[in-house]
Amino acid sequence: MVTQIEARGSHWALGETHGRLAAEEIRLGLANYRRMFEEVAGIDWNEARRTAESFIPAIEQACPELMEEMNGIAEGASVEPLDILVLNARSEIVLTHASRPVQSDGCSALAQRHPADGSQWLAQNWDWIPDQADALITLTLYPDNKPAIHMITEGGIIGKVGLNDQGVGVCLNALRSQICEPKLPVHIMLRRVLESDSVEHALDMIDDVGTASPAHFLIGDGDGNAASMEVSPMGDAAMKPREGNLFHTNHLIAPHLPPGLEDMPHDNSMTRLARLRAISRETTPSVESLYERLSDEDNAPWSICRHRDTRVPDSEQMETLFTLVMNLTERRAEYSFGKPSARPERLHFAFSS
Repeated sequence: MVTQIEARGSHWALGETHGRLAAEEIRLGLANYRRMFEEVAGIDWNEARRTAESFIPAIEQACPELMEEMNGIAEGASVEPLDILVLNARSEIVLTHASRPVQSDGCSALAQRHPADGSQWLAQNWDWIPDQADALITLTLYPDNKPAIHMITEGGIIGKVGLNDQGVGVCLNALRSQICEPKLPVHIMLRRVLESDSVEHALDMIDDVGTASPAHFLIGDGDGNAASMEVSPMGDAAMKPREGNLFHTNHLIAPHLPPGLEDMPHDNSMTRLARLRAISRETTPSVESLYERLSDEDNAPWSICRHRDTRVPDSEQMETLFTLVMNLTERRAEYSFGKPSARPERLHFAFSS
């Protein structure tokens, strides 16, 4: 069973509870990323720590309370605070040191507005290294004076994909590049999105603060608004829905990108995006229809429902580790761990109205 954590109070209290109850998952994540950094990027843990340390000024300027929360996690899990920061900057450490396109691209995400009732839906498969499956947790936070948040994340990481009690939700697609600057790491920016009260608020905040490395955020809210936001330290490119739909995988697709922004995707990202668009034609959003699309295994193992490819190095073997479907208008989510095509048990979460 995936550890489910609920925490309330100050940011220190949120972090201490998270760290104490997810200590095992945090230690596993630290071991997995130590190995991944070395195998994929040639970076040892000391260099990873130095890279993470370079983001401290940006975090302390934009959201010092989240630094406090990470320090609380370290206290609760009895690990070094800088190691928790490494986990939260792991995208910047490993994905921006790619020297070539590799086959580990993953994650397929979509946003759809229901044409009849106007409800806004977000959904995605999260594909990553199989060893990290046992480091996943669900985290429900009730911070003092901020929106309540429900997310699926990795132990020790304070922001990922989920929704808040204001109806704002976010999905993530990783982008590989060689671009990184000392701004807010991707996962900390995801947390800031989940503290927003609307898509417009989230987009303005991202533009104002700046993200340390390229990524894609799919953001929606309960009022039927959605945006596809390719973020980077050089600027952001936002795309609006077409006929209520947005789709994204793991490559840049905005028609107007900031000068100098480049990525290094694998071809499977393009084929997954084309397939996701094709099977979504004339399909309205519901839990069942979204799960069916995210279970698609066309072109396996590099399908929307990702399978491990044992022909590539261990560090490039990815598979779908969880599936998340959110109805933001109703402030509810349904999710499962493992590949959705295997019909795993589905879990439910809803904020009370």
